[in-house]
Amino acid sequence: MRRSRLIGLVALAWAVPAVLVCVQASVLHHDDGRGAFVARVSLREGVPWVLWIGVTLLLLRATSRSQPWRTSRVAIHVAAALATSVAFSVVSGTLGYALALERPDRSLIEVIGASVLDWLPFQPLLYVGVLAIGLALETARRQRAVELGRARLEVQLAQAQLAVLSAQLQPHFLFNTLNAAVTLARQGDTAATARVLVLLGDLLRRLLGRDAPHEIPLSEELGLLETYLEIQQVRFGDRLRVGWDIDDGVRAALVPQLVLQPVVENALEHGIARRARGGRIDIRAVRVGDAVRLTVRDDGGGLASDFAIEAGRGIGLRNTLERVRRLYGGDGDVRLARVGGDGDDAHTVTEVIVPFHTIEAARA
Repeated sequence: MRRSRLIGLVALAWAVPAVLVCVQASVLHHDDGRGAFVARVSLREGVPWVLWIGVTLLLLRATSRSQPWRTSRVAIHVAAALATSVAFSVVSGTLGYALALERPDRSLIEVIGASVLDWLPFQPLLYVGVLAIGLALETARRQRAVELGRARLEVQLAQAQLAVLSAQLQPHFLFNTLNAAVTLARQGDTAATARVLVLLGDLLRRLLGRDAPHEIPLSEELGLLETYLEIQQVRFGDRLRVGWDIDDGVRAALVPQLVLQPVVENALEHGIARRARGGRIDIRAVRVGDAVRLTVRDDGGGLASDFAIEAGRGIGLRNTLERVRRLYGGDGDVRLARVGGDGDDAHTVTEVIVPFHTIEAARA
């Protein structure tokens, strides 16, 4: 908190008792019909409370220091409480004497002595209360600092884990694509091999030419996926057919980078590639409420009924599920299901669900 704001808040807090005692003095003496006398009484009762502004600021500063509560520290506060009480009494008594509010036969020393006796039981208790408030505020501040530090560490850990997952995914994708190029080269298809390598170079340039963001607009993700599928189209030829159904309203939505590539790769390797006549992959993106649902459907024969992403041996889908959960918690998910009948009638449907948000919303 800025020092000027702190001083203002403390002054405002101590203005409350000062105003209350002035009001009390006005009520008690309003029948006297002497406005000047009421003003003098209010002045004597209200001004001494200004002393507590400085005392409070000193106490707040003292409690902000991390020091053990030894006997010497307790003794200092006891002495300070008594000194504050005496100072308050001296100011109050001196003002009463100077403003002719005391009996004329009493000396200044007698007036101050009486004021000390009046205030001594109350002022140290007030000191203890201010000290307790200062300690409570400092404890709360340190607790917030600890929680903030813990939250920052958790964010840094999550960012590091996401970076590791992304680092795992790109080599996995790269090696599989290079294997496809090697297969084409062994088949003697140099034109197809060259085409795959050119497309791969373009894809890698787009991936590595950025600061590795964890999220990109869906339109960019679809562009990466189109290049990847163009590579696979060279590999599969007429055996691979691709359908697109993308809602224009979700193209600006942020999604994890390369979230669809491992899903499509899974459909190719475990579905389309196993069929002599190939098959079809349909890619769909729609908004459902506050979420974006990305669907990849293939007719490659389905998967085992007991298949679970977490138990799978491959990196791609497990990696995708882990990234989505780390980025969005319970608001994100990856689901895989077998639909249709048996054999050629079976289809595999993979859904990636992420919260709908855009760059503009994230900046706001």
